[in-house]
Amino acid sequence: MITRFGAYEILHELKSGGMGSVLLGRKKGPGNYEQVAAIKTIRAEYASTPAVRAMFLDEAAILARINHPGIATVHDFGEEAGTLYMVMEYVAGNSLRALADASLPPAIAARAIAEAARGLHAAHEVRDSAGHLLGLVHRDISPDNLMLGFDGHVKVIDFGIALVKNRQAPVTEFGTVKGKPPYMSPEQVKNESMDRRSDIFSLAVVLHELLTGQILFDGDSIYAVARAVEHHPIRPPSVIRGAPMPPGLDAVVMAALDRDVERRTPTAAQFAEELERVIANAGDETLASWADRELAMPRAAHRAWLASVIAGRDAPSPPIGRPTGQVTQLGEQVLAATQVQDTHLPANADTDSSLDRVPRRSLVLPVLLAVVVLALVIGGVVLTRNGSQPAADAGVPTDAAQIAAAPLDAAPVALDAALVIEPADAPAPIDAPPRKAPIDAGRPVTVPKDAPEAAAVIDAAPKATGTGLLDIRHKPGGVYLNVQIDGRSIGVTPMFRRSWPAGPHVLELLAPDTGEVVYREAFDLADGQTLRLQQK
Repeated sequence: MITRFGAYEILHELKSGGMGSVLLGRKKGPGNYEQVAAIKTIRAEYASTPAVRAMFLDEAAILARINHPGIATVHDFGEEAGTLYMVMEYVAGNSLRALADASLPPAIAARAIAEAARGLHAAHEVRDSAGHLLGLVHRDISPDNLMLGFDGHVKVIDFGIALVKNRQAPVTEFGTVKGKPPYMSPEQVKNESMDRRSDIFSLAVVLHELLTGQILFDGDSIYAVARAVEHHPIRPPSVIRGAPMPPGLDAVVMAALDRDVERRTPTAAQFAEELERVIANAGDETLASWADRELAMPRAAHRAWLASVIAGRDAPSPPIGRPTGQVTQLGEQVLAATQVQDTHLPANADTDSSLDRVPRRSLVLPVLLAVVVLALVIGGVVLTRNGSQPAADAGVPTDAAQIAAAPLDAAPVALDAALVIEPADAPAPIDAPPRKAPIDAGRPVTVPKDAPEAAAVIDAAPKATGTGLLDIRHKPGGVYLNVQIDGRSIGVTPMFRRSWPAGPHVLELLAPDTGEVVYREAFDLADGQTLRLQQK
């Protein structure tokens, strides 16, 4: 068992995933010198995979070239017993995702994004040893990847899929989408050429969400979201918020959200300057003073936890969940929160999903509550076969029990979710490579008009041969969950008409922030069947 990476001893495991872990480490020196850091690792079995290894090496190389307070610092990088590791600045604080529903004062939201824009500009300006611009595009700007530290400073994190010249790792695989669809620029959605202005659009989407409390581009599928990015009317934040904002703020946001790249705000530095100008007279409170006051409780809880870990006392986890950048709230009172820099690990090498990780829509406690609600009230999964009549299960909510009168030769299996089961003659799977952009690789399944929401008829083959389809959806604005089949990560929700071998399997849905299994059920997929799990 590895107990240290380079000069850093391991103190605590902050987060563990299928490919690696994020650890809390400490480096000690003469006298009272001590440095606490986050150590991001890739396990040996994945570190030997060329694509994964190249992605990890590229991220380290990119970050090592950026020197700015708005970008988390890389302290060390190396390999220990086949395990790749990157020692990074430990950032205690909250992601902007955690604050998205907190009704931030407009000036505070604008100041936070202005700081993020300064860091992003430094990344855009990164150069090689000869002084040539690398043309870096982050490609994954979202509330999850913008950290507000307890010290009141904002950092841009997670450059795992950044686009740069001469990058060794594949930056776009045919049939995949890189980034989080609700925060993509129109050119990114269409898989067109991108430059720094794509990140500016994404950053403006985040600001729009912070100002309004609503996701700007939403939908019940990746394709619906993509259409929204391209065509949904973009209203000024003040119109949606229905409250006054600093004069000129709407104009600055809308300029950065221009779908025409040539008319869009050209640099992140200019975006920051314009934001700072319009909020100059919006009050004297700084971002640091706001954070000092509003985040006092989670900061104190985090300090107590960290002191306990450093002292070697038994501290199984940070207060209120793991340090994944989430504020935990009960009513209006912030209880506690912690954050470790960049807990987002590269996508699994064996995953062939058409979508990388997407927004982790959650505050820790609200997400767990939402999962409980999902498990208790969204309905039942009912598997029906030709041969007898369906029986209503008293434990299934009414809308799930109102199943079409379909024959059935086995007792229904009720699960904590609503599942539409399509017949074997449903439209063929849409797994072929896209003819245009990856975003056009498929479309949502169309359910016959006379099919109830909860279930339809199964026309199953008797033998477990061939393939079926998986269709796993969540409601608009709902929580995105990681999907595992038989212990293998295959992507995230929503997942549309995914081919899968027939036979018995175990489906698991995992909370995106903690990796905890929030839903598990065994199922038997027959040739030609389509199982659609639907969160209501």
